[in-house]
Amino acid sequence: MQDHIVQYFENEKMIRLSESPDLQWNEAVEKAPRLTKSWFELSKLEPIVRLEFIRDYWFNALPYVPSFRGFLDRFFALVDEVAMVGVKNGVYLTYSLKGRTEFFLGGPPLVDREIAALKEQIDFPLPDDFLKFFRIHNGFFKGGDTGIFSSGVLVEERQRFKEMEVSLKLGNETISSELFLPFYRSFDLDVYQCFYRDWYPDLGVGNVLCSLSEGTISDYRSREKGRDYLAFPTFLDWFTFYLEEA
Repeated sequence: MQDHIVQYFENEKMIRLSESPDLQWNEAVEKAPRLTKSWFELSKLEPIVRLEFIRDYWFNALPYVPSFRGFLDRFFALVDEVAMVGVKNGVYLTYSLKGRTEFFLGGPPLVDREIAALKEQIDFPLPDDFLKFFRIHNGFFKGGDTGIFSSGVLVEERQRFKEMEVSLKLGNETISSELFLPFYRSFDLDVYQCFYRDWYPDLGVGNVLCSLSEGTISDYRSREKGRDYLAFPTFLDWFTFYLEEA
């Protein structure tokens, strides 16, 4: 496991689950209460086997989009190791990049009944590609970033946006915060990537950058500048940008 990941958890009692072959299930779950049995078994795989398994799992869990599939091939070619760590308040897969200090962390996935429950809790049209990502990770972020919300935080933030009665500017238009579902927060700032209920590109739900401090959202209406303005027609388009920026 790379040193910068160890340093990231230096203030917590971290267990290197993927480097503890003799660790038994009862002992592991006592030290990391959120560890699932399936992830415990995953931690026992050889590093190269675990990396290949996780890569293939991403391919199978997410919708088939040729451009995104090609991007995932390139991304996983840069991944040096997929390891697993446990702390008192969470369990994470860690994605180290070759020759880089940047890394990603993701929590244990949701199962079908949990995803169904999430859909019932949120009165918002959740995009299919976004929901399918929860089959891989419930919460995902770069080291140091706030990142993609876990399901519990997603529900809380949706309610907060509905109740805070803040208006946001899209050009000269004023739009209620109730029309947005934040799914990502940038480094604990008041800057969010949000699904926007009134933007339906290709029958999906587009997402835009929302700055609460500035009271603005990114203008998705100039298609040739959409990416520059951090407006994306799909979750996977935004997610590609997020991984590329590491």
